[in-house]
Amino acid sequence: MGERFHGVQALRFAAATAVVVTHAVDLAGTRLGLETALTHGSLAGGTLENFGAVGVDVFFVISGFIIATTTQGQRGVGAAGAFLWRRFRRVAPIYWLLSLPILIGMARGGTLSPEVAAVTFLFWPFSGLEMTFPALGPGWTLCFEMLFYAGFGLAMAGGRRVGWGLIGAYAAMLAAGLVVAAPVLRFWGAPIILEFLLGVGIAWMWRSAPRRLGLWAVGLAMLGFGLGLVFGYGGIDDVRALNDPWNGLRRAAVWGLPSALLVFSVVRMERTDRAPGRLSRAAAFMGDASYSIYLVHVLVIRALGRLFDSGMVALPGDAVVGLTVIASLAAGAVVHVWIERPMLKILPRAA
Repeated sequence: MGERFHGVQALRFAAATAVVVTHAVDLAGTRLGLETALTHGSLAGGTLENFGAVGVDVFFVISGFIIATTTQGQRGVGAAGAFLWRRFRRVAPIYWLLSLPILIGMARGGTLSPEVAAVTFLFWPFSGLEMTFPALGPGWTLCFEMLFYAGFGLAMAGGRRVGWGLIGAYAAMLAAGLVVAAPVLRFWGAPIILEFLLGVGIAWMWRSAPRRLGLWAVGLAMLGFGLGLVFGYGGIDDVRALNDPWNGLRRAAVWGLPSALLVFSVVRMERTDRAPGRLSRAAAFMGDASYSIYLVHVLVIRALGRLFDSGMVALPGDAVVGLTVIASLAAGAVVHVWIERPMLKILPRAA
């Protein structure tokens, strides 16, 4: 992609930060029993504390947009193989490396099951009808990322007809999964995959859309997010949206559609022909680091949780949240610069 979408990078950073905030509030409120400003939100009986989970939906839409944009004009088996290697190289090694401390701890404690190993290393989350989470919790999203990459790679290799055939097959599995309970349908027919397809749709049409539609889109996105806060989420903000396809459909509608509108508005209103300022470059860097932030913040929260549990440090709830977020962002930036980037340089590139 010749263009550099600094607005999208900033949105990736915001999405990662939103997820970190939600987990930091959970650390303070659930584990430590401390009150925070978000623990008991004033809208819809406490939905504010879980709103940051929408960052995952924003990530999925962005992923669909970026993949479709960066691969425009690439077709054939060779191009598909190169694409799949690039995505595997970018996603899996750093994820497995950061999973190692938890995997070792689980193995020593006798809690490492075959199901956890399968979802961690093979990206297969449904050994039964309920999702098994990997050793590094946020890795559940990578299962759907990898599934999307596999489907997109097949479409690249087989052409437009194969691509539409895969979309048709997905639609059939999505419909079947609403009435038939089967592990393969819970995964391959998961409603949350619709969010990747929304991103692909944005990549196809954003250039031809009038610029003023960006303003309408951001207004509608804010309205959609606001309505969710006012009327509640009905279980879409937790694992029920992954285990129950009807709840998953609600998530795709209540969070996926506003996320797509937000991504479209950012892309359509950005002026990619102008040199970015310092703030844009800083946001772009943190957007580049967002994957490391997303992965490593779990390890930061584990470490801080033990520190707070020990009684060595006593802080009010909001201070715990603030410290956790700052430490997670800093750790993610360090991992990005000193581990992720060097690892990508070492790993062979696609031909």
